[in-house]
Amino acid sequence: MGLRLRMKADYDCSGLSAPVQVSCAALKTYGLFVADNGSDGYLSGAPDERWDDEALHDLGQIAGSAFEAVQTSEAIPY
Repeated sequence: MGLRLRMKADYDCSGLSAPVQVSCAALKTYGLFVADNGSDGYLSGAPDERWDDEALHDLGQIAGSAFEAVQTSEAIPY
């Protein structure tokens, strides 16, 4: 819960639909946070009538291996 992941810079988004390529670029820049609720691999966001729900299904083609953990603070020694 709360792990920050960012899409690897070398992940090829070109095979995805145009709207999902925008999301793909954002995932490379901003990443995402892991939450332990919902379905496995489920990506959620703010509802907006401008999103094409059919195109968003392309997000399901992106494997977990396309992401890497981002260290956001110094490690705390125990």
